[in-house]
Amino acid sequence: MVGRSLLLLSLLCGIAHAADGPYGQADITLGASFQVLAEALDFRDIHAAVAEQAARKAVRPDLGRRGYGCVRRDDAYADVTCVSHDEKIGGAETREIRLQFLNGVLQQFSITADLPHFDAVMDALKARHGPPHESEPAAEGRYASYRWRNAASTIVAYGGKDVIFVSFELASYREAVKVRQQSGGGIVIEPR
Repeated sequence: MVGRSLLLLSLLCGIAHAADGPYGQADITLGASFQVLAEALDFRDIHAAVAEQAARKAVRPDLGRRGYGCVRRDDAYADVTCVSHDEKIGGAETREIRLQFLNGVLQQFSITADLPHFDAVMDALKARHGPPHESEPAAEGRYASYRWRNAASTIVAYGGKDVIFVSFELASYREAVKVRQQSGGGIVIEPR
């Protein structure tokens, strides 16, 4: 009995510790470096892929194994944005997964899926992160929303007229954007 209690206590402590780290979904985790995710997700420079597509007269540009096209940005919100229309969440097709890198770190990412996949997306989020910490029911002119929050990051999910939208954001992202806006510069990471 004592052995089982200790095992249960250690499992609960492990879950609590994992909840303190940055949120993520599947193999995409906030705070990961551009280099690490470029390797795992097989990023491609969208401009180079489109130019190669035209040269080869191919039907689609080569966006790698997971379909991520990346582009450099010249604003305070991201150095590089990468987008895939080929990923799934909870077995459901997504419209897109968009990753925002600032200073070489994944600061924010979003998942958009068609509304009929609402339950699959929410079930995937709950399976990984537990039940939402806050929820607001739909009200006139608004849609229901759900939030997860820890010291490192937040998740906001809501169903709209046609889509479910989920945003993952590092707690430090807004401050990093503010610093970038004030300095007018930053590190730019080239997609490969």
